[in-house]
Amino acid sequence: MGWKNAVLTALQDIGISVLPVEHEKYDLLRCHDKVVLHLIALDNDYSPEELIELQSSYQLKNITLLQLWEDVWLTKQEQVLGRVLSVLGLNQRLHARKGKIITINQKEADDFLNSNHIQGSARAKYKFALQIDGQIVAVACFSNIRPMKRIAPDYKSVELIRFATLIGYTVTGGFTKLLKHFIKMIGPNDVMSYADRDWSLGNAYELSGFKLVDVIPPAQIWLHKTDLQRCFPHRLPSTAQEVLNEYLPIFNTGNLKYILYLNDDNG
Repeated sequence: MGWKNAVLTALQDIGISVLPVEHEKYDLLRCHDKVVLHLIALDNDYSPEELIELQSSYQLKNITLLQLWEDVWLTKQEQVLGRVLSVLGLNQRLHARKGKIITINQKEADDFLNSNHIQGSARAKYKFALQIDGQIVAVACFSNIRPMKRIAPDYKSVELIRFATLIGYTVTGGFTKLLKHFIKMIGPNDVMSYADRDWSLGNAYELSGFKLVDVIPPAQIWLHKTDLQRCFPHRLPSTAQEVLNEYLPIFNTGNLKYILYLNDDNG
């Protein structure tokens, strides 16, 4: 069974109604009338611009289109299914008011994010988790303080690098609770973050008071042919021949840059 059929079967197995959409160029799966998955084979002739246009066309119909690349499905199946359930609103709900915030180390963040976030983990200066009944149900990771002297001598910006909840759960108020805890502790002037356009329209940021400040263009990504690990050009081997032998060029559809301004005179 090919990977595209495996996607359809896996969605049906977790109770999602799936209907293939007839299209002359794209492989599309309609999920519960609210989400469309675009299944992108590694061997394709798409451009980033046409995938963005496809997504925008569905957005106008109030339908979320998610770009699912073949390598992401093959390496992150559980996370993909969890993301679809979340977008469809089919998660079980937990309430953040029942939880407590704890500080975690990088390994603990790595373990949680690699299991529950499609992009996996990332290095971060500050790492916090929300625990309910002794179990970690959400994690937020932030950068170190970044002085922005071009704005003001003592202006401090930080980046929200990762946020994820336990697969299968929506933690009502969890994002806000972790964010407020960090802001109270560090006292930045703003918090910046990026939404991956392959997987998000940025709705969660906007609901939390973030403002869309920039649209980052698509980027070229290199995929290792053996282990299916993605990397950006600056992390490639030094020789062109190694790159050609070991990597396949792919791309993403860019990012949406959001900033939460914490002083009225900066927003």
